[in-house]
Amino acid sequence: MTTPTGTGPPEPAVNDRAAVRVEARDQVRRAAGLWLTGDRVAALGRQMVLSITRYRRANRRSPTWAEAVAGVDPALCEPITTVPEGWPLAPAVWRRELRQRLMSELQHARWVTYTRTPRSLHPGEVGRGWLTTTHPPHDRQHPPDTAQ
Repeated sequence: MTTPTGTGPPEPAVNDRAAVRVEARDQVRRAAGLWLTGDRVAALGRQMVLSITRYRRANRRSPTWAEAVAGVDPALCEPITTVPEGWPLAPAVWRRELRQRLMSELQHARWVTYTRTPRSLHPGEVGRGWLTTTHPPHDRQHPPDTAQ
């Protein structure tokens, strides 16, 4: 910490801010690694595909990420909402960083596809394949919940 010439608390040095960002990035990386295992990505992918499908059927348009995640079992998304003790930045940063990791993992695993365009979220190749084998067209009116 550096000591200012006036009164008041000391201001963090530039190096301290950089160290905080590095620590925050490391915490997110560790949390995402523990949370986004292959099994959990598959469970999240299945639920996301069902959520997207239900939303599109009900609203005749693709959901935003927030709308799609709202249809996923909250217990599976709990790491996003539980900011760890000692997190050095604003809670919104934690939520954003983990949500982006989730989006990236689901896209990488081809459960979903999206672009930077709003409402571009769609089931990906794996998601469509799972949906058609698990819920044939005549069965898709009310797909079951798959909290796994």
